Parts: sequence; structure tokens; C-alpha cells
Amino acid sequence: MNKKEQLLINAAKIIYEEGIQKLTMDYLAKTADITKGGVLYHFENKADLLLQMNEMAIQKYEDTLNHYLSQLSGSSLFTRAYAYATLDFFKNPETALLPAVFITSLEDEGNFALWKRTSAKWEEQFQLDSGDPTENLKLRLICDGIWFSILYSADHSLDSQIETLVLNYCDLLEKEPS
Repeated sequence: MNKKEQLLINAAKIIYEEGIQKLTMDYLAKTADITKGGVLYHFENKADLLLQMNEMAIQKYEDTLNHYLSQLSGSSLFTRAYAYATLDFFKNPETALLPAVFITSLEDEGNFALWKRTSAKWEEQFQLDSGDPTENLKLRLICDGIWFSILYSADHSLDSQIETLVLNYCDLLEKEPS
């Protein structure tokens, strides 16, 4: 992981653990044990930092999503890839912090527009997906609930049950007629 990515992840951790109001260029530099100039080398200002953090979160998620799309066969490909990618983020504490960037989309028009475009692109893929649309929607809503739990839940007692539920649902959808 390069320094810029580490700074983006550190910024997400600050937002996730302490709130967006705590994120400043000075505080990020302090937590990363570098100078403010080191932070400013990578990001023009806080708005640029937040935009790049959102772009990185989307890119990492889409890379994972595309990996699964290239590996899967059967029905409901996009929906199942979305579920598997969501589980990957859910199981990895470092990348699971990246959903904290969702919060930033409310702070800035550019970030909001980025997520709106991304959501519209994913929505189109969900609509084009094979399989039973209602069953696909059920799995999608389960995954969206996982994102919500990543943001707001510190209780991990149900993690293995959640993973089993998603994997079983993916297996069920794979076998549906296209």
C-alpha cells in the first residue's frame, strides 16, 4: 500500500472512529506521523482528500465486484458478485472502514454526485441481471443492510451468521433459471 492510500485509509478511520468534524489536514498528518506538507503533497485540501477517498472506496469495491463477475457462472451474476464483494469488505476490518466515506457524500456536492452516478450505474446492472428480480432484490437489501451495520454496529456477534446467510442465498440464486 502506498503512502497516499494509507493516508486515505487513515482519514476514513478518523471519520469512522471520531467523526468527520475531527478530520483536518493537521490531524491527519499527526495521526500518520508526517508533516502537514506531506499530506498537502497528496491532497490540495480537505475537499480533494474526501473526493479521492470516495473515488478509492468505489474503485476498490468495483475491483472486487469485477473479480467476482469474472469468476461466477449461473444466474444473478451481478447480484451475487455484489454480495460476495460486500462480504469481502465486511470481513476485512481495514477496508470495512471505507464505508465511512459514505458519510462524506453528504458534506460535498462533488462526492454526492459521484455516489449518485455510481449508484445509477449499479442500479442499471441490477435491472439487467438474470434470475428472479424479487429474489435478487432480497439479496441486495441484505447486503445494503450489511453496509449499514458496518457503519453503525460495533457488535460482531452475528458476523458468522450474516456470512452464512449471504453465502446460502448466493448458492440459491446461482441455481435459479436465468
